[in-house]
Amino acid sequence: MRHRAISFILLFVLFNGIAINADAQFFKRLFGGGKDRKRSDKGERVYKSDKSTTKPKTIPSVKKKVDPVYPKTVFKERYRIDIFVALYLNELVKDDKPTFKNKIPDKAVGGMDFYKGVKLAIDTLNKQGYAFDVFIHDVTDTAESAGTLLRNNTLDSTDLIIAAVNASYLLLLSDYCKKHQINFVSALSPSDAGIKNNPFFIMQHPSLASNCEWIIGALTKKYPKVKPLVLYRKNVVVDSNALAYLSIANISTNMLSCAAIPSREVLRSFLDSSKLNVLVVPILDVTYAENLLLKLNEYFPKYTFEVYGMPTWKNMSSLKKPDAIPNIGVNLTMPFYFDQSLPNVAAVVNNYKKEGGTSPSDMVFRGYETLSWYSYMLHKNGTVFNTHIADNPSATFTLYDIKNKFDKKDDFLYLENKHLFLIRYQSSSYIIEQ
Repeated sequence: MRHRAISFILLFVLFNGIAINADAQFFKRLFGGGKDRKRSDKGERVYKSDKSTTKPKTIPSVKKKVDPVYPKTVFKERYRIDIFVALYLNELVKDDKPTFKNKIPDKAVGGMDFYKGVKLAIDTLNKQGYAFDVFIHDVTDTAESAGTLLRNNTLDSTDLIIAAVNASYLLLLSDYCKKHQINFVSALSPSDAGIKNNPFFIMQHPSLASNCEWIIGALTKKYPKVKPLVLYRKNVVVDSNALAYLSIANISTNMLSCAAIPSREVLRSFLDSSKLNVLVVPILDVTYAENLLLKLNEYFPKYTFEVYGMPTWKNMSSLKKPDAIPNIGVNLTMPFYFDQSLPNVAAVVNNYKKEGGTSPSDMVFRGYETLSWYSYMLHKNGTVFNTHIADNPSATFTLYDIKNKFDKKDDFLYLENKHLFLIRYQSSSYIIEQ
């Protein structure tokens, strides 16, 4: 893989934070060569039909889950990958000078770190001899928006699209990729944006529903004889959805509404001072959830609690304070975990520091592994690698468990990563379960 000189300056902040020249037109080729190529060998996507000769009047037909049938894969000498990420270059750089002082604004940090991980992955792929052309698009620039690029036919020669953006950007690209049979990876969003019947859409970040299903599975295994207390809110849409995703109808529970934080007396009637109290709290608002945990500790300092919360709680400050909630074990699901003591993770850390960085964030690792993993899939299996997507031993950090997703009517939706870690916090310490 040859590293091509970038025709426009790609990024205004290097790992040392120093601003350099940035061009408003951000359609950049990171490496590779050759002219843009038109797509070829596209077959029509076909689904198996569920034919039944049984007369419904006598014996009702039973609908079965039908997996998609993919077109033949295509192997190429070079592959093109397009990556969409929010970098805010037009806001942060004016006249080749940064508009901020010392620190990149928070809204741009995630995208910048994801890009840094992509850049590190490119260096590794170059050394491994991969033949790819990678283009980065700043979705906050109207000239680089999905709509603009589709109207200009800019993506006609792409073989894979990766989007490190929120759900609002997904639907348009998903429709395009479905029509043209191009794999489309949503790298960060836990939302599917209402996408249906698209076998080329891959949710790399597990949905909230998958996280909630995993929690119930963990509870039934660890505490089969315990009747957990569910503290819920139905007056907040996302919390109401999380409650529904828990499928608590399948297990015996006690239920307590927390539209407002309950009083000591109300909570006491559901708790037991002589036993472990297992709680499930499908509340995504970190501040509200933290206040609820602090009240549990304040009201019942001698009780013991095991709480299963939401993935949004990861940055809850009380989890990192030894004396904040010492009698409460907090269990959270996580789609990614990067153990910097492992050799392959440590190698990325060392390369990051060589580029002038200090300690890489999780987003750096996510950018690195996303490009590395799907580049490997393209290189090994061609443009339509979907039927080989369970071939994960060569994954860089995370052993993705990508499976076909179906709705309640058993209609096919898309592909989703079901791999999750469990992290358990107590007194500022934590342990990770695979």
